[in-house]
Amino acid sequence: MIPRNGCDPEINIVSIGAKILKQVAEENPSLDAILTDCSSDLKVSIDHIILSLDWLFAIKAIGINGTEVFINEA
Repeated sequence: MIPRNGCDPEINIVSIGAKILKQVAEENPSLDAILTDCSSDLKVSIDHIILSLDWLFAIKAIGINGTEVFINEA
Protein backbone atom coordinates (compact mmCIF):
# COMPACT_ATOMS: atom_id res chain seq x y z
CA MET A 1 0.00 0.00 0.00
CA ILE A 2 2.96 2.34 0.38
CA PRO A 3 3.40 4.22 -2.89
CA ARG A 4 6.92 4.38 -4.23
CA ASN A 5 7.06 6.68 -7.24
CA GLY A 6 5.16 9.68 -8.47
CA CYS A 7 3.26 10.43 -5.28
CA ASP A 8 3.54 13.75 -3.52
CA PRO A 9 4.03 13.04 0.22
CA GLU A 10 2.06 16.15 1.12
CA ILE A 11 -1.15 14.63 -0.26
CA ASN A 12 -0.40 10.98 0.43
CA ILE A 13 -2.99 9.39 2.75
CA VAL A 14 -0.26 7.43 4.55
CA SER A 15 1.70 10.55 5.53
CA ILE A 16 -1.48 12.48 6.37
CA GLY A 17 -2.65 9.49 8.42
CA ALA A 18 0.63 9.48 10.35
CA LYS A 19 0.19 13.14 11.23
CA ILE A 20 -3.40 12.49 12.30
CA LEU A 21 -2.26 9.60 14.53
CA LYS A 22 0.35 11.86 16.12
CA GLN A 23 -2.30 14.51 16.85
CA VAL A 24 -4.71 11.93 18.29
CA ALA A 25 -1.98 10.44 20.50
CA GLU A 26 -1.06 13.85 21.92
CA GLU A 27 -4.46 15.50 22.32
CA ASN A 28 -7.32 12.99 21.98
CA PRO A 29 -9.22 15.55 19.85
CA SER A 30 -12.73 15.59 18.48
CA LEU A 31 -13.40 14.86 14.83
CA ASP A 32 -14.09 18.56 14.20
CA ALA A 33 -10.75 19.51 15.75
CA ILE A 34 -8.91 17.05 13.52
CA LEU A 35 -10.58 18.40 10.40
CA THR A 36 -9.91 22.01 11.38
CA ASP A 37 -6.33 21.56 12.59
CA CYS A 38 -5.19 19.28 9.80
CA SER A 39 -6.62 21.40 7.02
CA SER A 40 -4.80 24.47 8.34
CA ASP A 41 -1.56 22.75 9.40
CA LEU A 42 -1.09 20.45 6.43
CA LYS A 43 -2.50 22.76 3.75
CA VAL A 44 -4.52 19.92 2.21
CA SER A 45 -8.18 19.68 1.36
CA ILE A 46 -10.81 18.25 3.68
CA ASP A 47 -11.24 15.44 1.14
CA HIS A 48 -7.68 14.22 1.74
CA ILE A 49 -8.16 14.34 5.50
CA ILE A 50 -11.44 12.43 5.34
CA LEU A 51 -9.87 9.84 3.04
CA SER A 52 -6.98 9.45 5.51
CA LEU A 53 -9.39 9.10 8.44
CA ASP A 54 -11.36 6.53 6.47
CA TRP A 55 -8.16 4.57 5.75
CA LEU A 56 -7.10 4.69 9.42
CA PHE A 57 -10.54 3.47 10.46
CA ALA A 58 -10.52 0.70 7.82
CA ILE A 59 -7.21 -0.68 9.06
CA LYS A 60 -8.52 -0.38 12.64
CA ALA A 61 -5.84 2.11 13.70
CA ILE A 62 -8.44 4.51 15.09
CA GLY A 63 -11.92 4.29 16.50
CA ILE A 64 -14.68 6.84 16.91
CA ASN A 65 -16.87 7.21 19.98
CA GLY A 66 -19.50 9.85 19.26
CA THR A 67 -17.37 12.77 18.13
CA GLU A 68 -14.17 11.68 19.90
CA VAL A 69 -11.41 9.94 17.96
CA PHE A 70 -9.11 7.51 19.75
CA ILE A 71 -6.28 5.14 18.85
CA ASN A 72 -7.18 1.46 18.98
CA GLU A 73 -4.76 -0.47 21.12
CA ALA A 74 -3.77 -3.91 19.94
